[in-house]
Amino acid sequence: MGLFNLGKKDTYGKQRRIEHRGKHLRASRTGGVALRAQARAAGVNLTANTRRGLRASVTPAKNTQVALQNGRFILRGRYGKGPTKLNLSKSGASLSSRNRLGSFNWFRPNRSSAKVLGIQVRGQKAAQVQLIYMVIAAIVGGVQLLVMAVVGLLRSAVALGQWFVDNARALPRRWRNARLQRQRRGVDRAVSEAIGRLDADQLSAALALAVALWGRGETLDEGWCRVQQRIAQNQGLEALPRSPELFEAVAVELERCRAAVQPAQDAHRIVLALLAEAAAQGMNGERRATLLFDVDDLALARGPRSVLQEQLLEIFADHAQLALEPAMPVETTQEQTGRCRQAPWSPQGPIDLNTASIEQLQEIPHIGPERAAAIAAMRPIQRIEQLEAIDGIGVQRLGEIAAHAQLHDCTKPVENRTDKVG
Repeated sequence: MGLFNLGKKDTYGKQRRIEHRGKHLRASRTGGVALRAQARAAGVNLTANTRRGLRASVTPAKNTQVALQNGRFILRGRYGKGPTKLNLSKSGASLSSRNRLGSFNWFRPNRSSAKVLGIQVRGQKAAQVQLIYMVIAAIVGGVQLLVMAVVGLLRSAVALGQWFVDNARALPRRWRNARLQRQRRGVDRAVSEAIGRLDADQLSAALALAVALWGRGETLDEGWCRVQQRIAQNQGLEALPRSPELFEAVAVELERCRAAVQPAQDAHRIVLALLAEAAAQGMNGERRATLLFDVDDLALARGPRSVLQEQLLEIFADHAQLALEPAMPVETTQEQTGRCRQAPWSPQGPIDLNTASIEQLQEIPHIGPERAAAIAAMRPIQRIEQLEAIDGIGVQRLGEIAAHAQLHDCTKPVENRTDKVG
């Protein structure tokens, strides 16, 4: 520990109290110099101090101390986690909060403390300083909350706008599908039965002809041979048949079905929706997806897709129950490594008193936030016995702490040397 804590900072970055807390010697600016000795007998802690006399104390409950000092009864208790704690004494209970300036007592403001520009003040002046500080902190906190609320509202507005944009883009497609559903209910039953009798290869050829020719404003009897030859020459179109006889028969049947469907301007769309529904019943999902991709490649063989071709492909995907999702980006090794490095710390084995954080020190028995901060302020710690200088750590607790702690550059737990303390 540095000389009289000079240069040592607390959790708020302030200079710690200037004092020396040794095993038998205490020295501070306000308390002067005193010699002390401590012993324990029959569960009672006995402390002798040259300035404060003799004190006998017990700990009936956690964070609670009952003592007799020079014949005077003493009751102390501090409860709670975080900056706000409940204080108990023989004069009653109080609530205090600690901040960067010091401590403010909500029930007894005259017991507050504050440090401004290195000057320590107590009592009424400290309470006034604390109130001013808390008002300013409340204003700053309110502004921060307001900014966070505005940012949150802006993000929500952007997300909502994006949702509207996405749905606005999909609205025409949904409206078209709903209209096709209404129109197909009026289709002649003979047309539906004729399409329902087509097998998987015939359905594949029908879709290829409809998209490649109807999609560019051509009739099937004029172009089916050209489409069949293009498929036969492209071995990559695995989902499409090659038979000329099959294509010719399908072309005749499709033109007959289209001529029987009304209204005529939507006949090719209605027939394609019927083909897609038949494919959904007669093909598995993998073949339907492969068929869709192959037909798309076939349409692109003559240049960019027309607007009608894009509509026909969308109609097939929707009515064939195909949900196509964009591919997810491949995660890089660097990103995977970064996540591994961000894994949370978990305690394994003894905790190092010289390198552990405040939170990690609190994993040790009997070490709370205040004692953890005191341990951090004592660094570098050379011997486990140095922890006796912290209030509330006696011989028995020191032994339990030593069983769960180690010192820097040590691979074994700290030896329990409490039998040498006396």
